[in-house]
Amino acid sequence: MTTIRPQPFPPAPPPAGAARADQAKLAAQKAFFEAALGKAAAPSAPTPAVAPQAAPAPAQRIPDAGAEKPGKILRPGSLLDIRV
Repeated sequence: MTTIRPQPFPPAPPPAGAARADQAKLAAQKAFFEAALGKAAAPSAPTPAVAPQAAPAPAQRIPDAGAEKPGKILRPGSLLDIRV
């Protein structure tokens, strides 16, 4: 196949760190799929030392006495009559 027009610029060489980035990406993909299939333990990230603190009490919702109670959940299309 012949080109109609020659390329105005010569093709650029790949970046110098491309091979290293490809190897790192491939290694990360392999580690992910091995962990997903249960073949290898997932790598643990180093955890910073944190002093134990008391957990805050969970917030409780208090219903408003004057608010309306939730009504019946409507089915999709029950308010609109869509015909095609």
